[in-house]
Amino acid sequence: MIDLPRLRRPEYTGTNRCHACTVVNAAFLLVAVGVVGRWMPVLAIAVGVVGTAAIALRGYVVPFTPRFAPALVAPLPGEFFDHAAPAVSEALSDVADDVTDPEAVLRTLAEAGVVSVDGDQLGLRPGFEAAWRERMDALAAAPDDRLAATARDAIPAIASARVERTGAERFLVVTGEAGGASWIRRPVALAEVAAVEALRDTEFPATHLAAAANALCAFLDTCPACGDELVEGRLDDCCGHALDGTERTRHGLACEPCGVVFSRFE
Repeated sequence: MIDLPRLRRPEYTGTNRCHACTVVNAAFLLVAVGVVGRWMPVLAIAVGVVGTAAIALRGYVVPFTPRFAPALVAPLPGEFFDHAAPAVSEALSDVADDVTDPEAVLRTLAEAGVVSVDGDQLGLRPGFEAAWRERMDALAAAPDDRLAATARDAIPAIASARVERTGAERFLVVTGEAGGASWIRRPVALAEVAAVEALRDTEFPATHLAAAANALCAFLDTCPACGDELVEGRLDDCCGHALDGTERTRHGLACEPCGVVFSRFE
């Protein structure tokens, strides 16, 4: 009996399927079936069945398709062949120069009563989670200048903050006292600025608020901007191109409607 689950390649099928790769392979298969069918009709049927099964189960039948198919169909009009991945955002910790070890941050969050630890399981304390959500909702409903003002007030290392619009996207642009600037996508900015606000009411050290806000994004379940559920999965595009310039594929937490990554998992 054929073990279908072992033949499947989920990185190229289902929600990860690339329309460009599928169309290119289907076209190739049709040509192959037509050529073979002129001399051996029975073999052509077999080629068609096997090829269709390979595309359905594995995403493509032509070797190295993900490397060339997107570029091959790129000149075609329309958005059908768009295979963009969620965009990774900069963070408050970038401009605050807060490079504290993530494990140390989580330990301190647990000691401050923000995060609960149950064996290998981590979760937010209900009281903090409610306070964080309340602040996210308030910032999301308020004008953009309130988001910028709250960011300036929340972290001393931020010298200035403003909201910039680029096309359909909005960014919280924060500048540090040292002069560096970070462009934080609005959904991520809502989560991180609200987290800093909520953390200031706890015993968490004020020196590492930005790093803690970034770490807490891994505990989100819904997007503070659109309200949709966040999805945990691969953070490359459907053809396996990593988002952060590395050769390895990472996983993380993202909002699909907003196209924004909230947290990357090592």
